[in-house]
Amino acid sequence: MQHRPNSDGKETVARALGQTFATVQHLTDLAIAWGSRKLKQVGSGAESTASKGVVPILKRFGKSSARFVGTMGDSYYEWYEKLKARKRS
Repeated sequence: MQHRPNSDGKETVARALGQTFATVQHLTDLAIAWGSRKLKQVGSGAESTASKGVVPILKRFGKSSARFVGTMGDSYYEWYEKLKARKRS
């Protein structure tokens, strides 16, 4: 990043705020990507079993839902990175 000299402090404040917001967005993206990978791992053991009852069904449903959300998050960030790379070129 290049630093440009300016005549007043307004541009410096605006630049610092912009960089702060970009950093917060980047950290949020990293946290969500990490969370989606973890959800995908948690849901990886969602194989169907012959167990009957409410608890095993809820457990399978929870794991399947976690896997779905994790896969969706991974897909989102993969596609988002491709779009950003396409914009840069």
